[in-house]
Amino acid sequence: MFGPLLVVLVQIQLHLVSALFTVEVLQPRYFAEHGGTVTMGCRFPVHDPFNLTNLSVLWQRKPSQGNEVKEVYKLSKGQEDLRQQHADYQDRARVAPSELKIGLSMLCLNNVKIADSGIYVCLVHYEGSDLKYIYLDVKAPYKRIHFQKRKEKTELNLTCQSQGYPLAEVSWQNEKSTNLSKFAFTTHQMTEDGLFNITSTLRVKPRNHGNYSCVFWNRELNENTSAHGAVSSLDFANKSNTEKKSLTVMVPICLLLLLVLIIFAFMKLRRKQFTNYYPQKEEDLDLQTKNLNAATIPD
Repeated sequence: MFGPLLVVLVQIQLHLVSALFTVEVLQPRYFAEHGGTVTMGCRFPVHDPFNLTNLSVLWQRKPSQGNEVKEVYKLSKGQEDLRQQHADYQDRARVAPSELKIGLSMLCLNNVKIADSGIYVCLVHYEGSDLKYIYLDVKAPYKRIHFQKRKEKTELNLTCQSQGYPLAEVSWQNEKSTNLSKFAFTTHQMTEDGLFNITSTLRVKPRNHGNYSCVFWNRELNENTSAHGAVSSLDFANKSNTEKKSLTVMVPICLLLLLVLIIFAFMKLRRKQFTNYYPQKEEDLDLQTKNLNAATIPD
């Protein structure tokens, strides 16, 4: 009689224990920078004595778009299990074992990519089961802007190039703070890392000397990054005139070197002729002496 009742009471007690087991997030939203490291965490109740073999932890990622769920990290009954870990997270995701015994599941993700943005699921099974959602937002500030000047025909092209995420707005202005953006030509391409590669070019006429600057405004991050450059009359110098001046200097130097080589060759040739001449004179003298000794003097 008491057997079935005892079973029902045990089931009710287990249900109540499971209902009391609640997972909480340390914070619902995390921000990370492209190429950096981020640590996201959730908290679950533990009691002494802690039994690691009863603990299972699962981290998954659900992208903002699409239904593909990727396994980021898994701990099964106290043992790390990475057999089903998605290739995108291999050698990048780990959970600190020392934090588990105090009821913290801390997912550390390094070399963060733009594609890592999305909803993450923290599921814990210990004295019950529960899960919570965490959102990761990955950004890439436009930190470095490459500023270049290039002369093209009678104009000077000023070019600013940088990479970041999300797509930034590019504006141009001169030293008088005049907005020149409508005169600029701006394009962008998506890189393999999911970044926007932005190139903006402004054409400057010879009479418009002064200082110019380009500004990359990341609206979502509310960040401005700028680069500056000066334009002077030297930037519009005729390239052919410069080459002529170079030739004017180089030709005399080349002629001087050629003259030195000619003099050196001439002196070497004279020395060789001089060396060959004197041995021949000595041979002629010996021959004449022999002939003289062999001659018969008449009475």
